[in-house]
Amino acid sequence: MSKIINIAIVGLGQIGSYLYNELNQKKKDIENKTGKKIRIVGISAKNINKKRKFKIDKKIFYKNPLNLLKDKKVDILFEVIGLSDGISKRIVEKAIKKKSKCYYTK
Repeated sequence: MSKIINIAIVGLGQIGSYLYNELNQKKKDIENKTGKKIRIVGISAKNINKKRKFKIDKKIFYKNPLNLLKDKKVDILFEVIGLSDGISKRIVEKAIKKKSKCYYTK
């Protein structure tokens, strides 16, 4: 098993923003407890320019979340758009085909 866990977050509303912030703030604690390095390799949201409480790393931002799965190796995908159909469903299906672990909200 790899020592690095690549994480992607699709959806930066309340839940996605909280998750992104927590992963960044508690990164060292998570790494110490799990023995694995975590790396956020991709994030996606409708609007990159939306005012948020944190700064978005534009190097890992994807306007189209399906491209994120094409371009990056993702071990864990958090789909937190909150829909059960459309783009949400396609993202989860594609991630499962690529053998990523998926966590999603309804």
